[in-house]
Amino acid sequence: MENNISNPTVPANNQPSRLNNFYRRRNTPTYTFMAWGAFILAFGFEFGGIYSLKQPLSVRGYYAAVAILIIITSFVLQKVIRDNDEDQFLREQNMHHRRRNTSAFTFLSWVGFVLAVGFEFIGLTTLEEPFYVIGYYAIGAAFLIVTSLVLQKTIRDNEEDKLNNAPYEN
Repeated sequence: MENNISNPTVPANNQPSRLNNFYRRRNTPTYTFMAWGAFILAFGFEFGGIYSLKQPLSVRGYYAAVAILIIITSFVLQKVIRDNDEDQFLREQNMHHRRRNTSAFTFLSWVGFVLAVGFEFIGLTTLEEPFYVIGYYAIGAAFLIVTSLVLQKTIRDNEEDKLNNAPYEN
């Protein structure tokens, strides 16, 4: 166990101090369940709609690939934004803190996300279906983006909370 000079969260008497509850659990089990549930629901809506689309398999495959690209790029973008925000804070505390993401990776995460949304938009504007069908896919894609961002944040919060709230070892 380190002393309080190198680890300010451990006072001299070796009893953990949580800096005024700084490391409290951020997500309740209900919130985590709802984040997963919303993501699964969005995933089901999107892929159920793709499955039932009366278009050739190549068109349905395009929408499936774009939906997967939206999920992946949403997760990556949320992670990069949060890493960069935390790194900025840590650099204010220690100017030698090494950033986790390069500028190029941050740029590529944004480009990937914008391309995924652009591919969805192009697909929807060229889809030869009634407007309500196109609207269904547009809402499904938006729901998928939001739930992917929320789920990634929830998973990361829960993992960080497990580390930060773990009992101290003597």
